Amino acid sequence: MKHEDEESKTIKSVENAILILEELRGCGQAGVTELSDRIGLSKGTVHHYLATLRKQNFVEKTDGVYQLGLRPLSYGGAARERERVFQIGKDGVDRLARTTDETARLVVERQGYAVTLYQSTHHDRETLPTHLGIQEDLHSTAAGKAMLSVMSDSRIEAILERGLVRHTDNTVVDADALRAEIDEIRSRGIAFDNEEQFDGVRCVAAALATEVDELLGAISVSGPVDRIDDETFYETIPQEIRNVSGVIEINTTYRDWID
Repeated sequence: MKHEDEESKTIKSVENAILILEELRGCGQAGVTELSDRIGLSKGTVHHYLATLRKQNFVEKTDGVYQLGLRPLSYGGAARERERVFQIGKDGVDRLARTTDETARLVVERQGYAVTLYQSTHHDRETLPTHLGIQEDLHSTAAGKAMLSVMSDSRIEAILERGLVRHTDNTVVDADALRAEIDEIRSRGIAFDNEEQFDGVRCVAAALATEVDELLGAISVSGPVDRIDDETFYETIPQEIRNVSGVIEINTTYRDWID
């Protein structure tokens, strides 16, 4: 008798509730009809889910329109606080934001994707299309490619099997070209994203790892192309990132030793 893998068993109602939360996260706010059309459930079913989520403070309702509530913050905050790299990397990301006057991020890898753990912006300029918790492909972001460079070849191949999604005209979607770029990143320690994830945005990143090449995450600096010229992109920001990543990795080693 064939037994189903325990990890493959899911509860559809939980999946639907998460799907509604994801839709609200993406669109900001929506009514029952709009959500019903987006996720393919009846309006009555969506209304029942929203009523339950609202009762538990996961969503809020104003004038018939729903949006995310604040309760998920407690879960995200608790998850972030337990991340070792957040404890040792936050100050370095703040420093990068100050020294570059651009947006700096601390990113980790989860299930083959890059997830922003912390973001710091040291100016009042326009907001980039990134935010806390955003999930991005590894192959199209500087932070993602930096983390790929620390992974084993077998792990990289497993991720490549999902396919390389094109996000802009500059996205690397050829597997051999990406492998060659990963080799270059391993040599220089810096990864570049030249409008590969978002049009008009450049990003530089470096992986964070322990002395035994345990991947912790990556730090990055992003900004619009009209502010980040070639010299800043290829020389100034990489040097600032090297300085900060070195300090973070030293702190990691020291904390491991005293623990």
